[in-house]
Amino acid sequence: MSTNDEADTPCSAELFDARVARIGLRPDRLKPEQLEKFRAIQRNCPACRDPARCAAGLVFTAPKEELEDWDDYCPNAAKLRILAALTMFQPETE
Repeated sequence: MSTNDEADTPCSAELFDARVARIGLRPDRLKPEQLEKFRAIQRNCPACRDPARCAAGLVFTAPKEELEDWDDYCPNAAKLRILAALTMFQPETE
């Protein structure tokens, strides 16, 4: 992961993409109104108050581990998990 110029923390876009992949969220399977919510979360991610903790969680916690604690610090965790769950049951869009 690259780092921001201002701080020694990973780029928020890379963190967001890594988190989305980690939880299995498939934006290509979201309905338009769901995709709009996803994009809003994506735009808010750079304002994260704890990108270093997010990065550490992605590196030091095993994927799919039930005890991941990112819900404790990420205000978007629940919304992203819901969107991920929705993409499991929706066909891919063309």
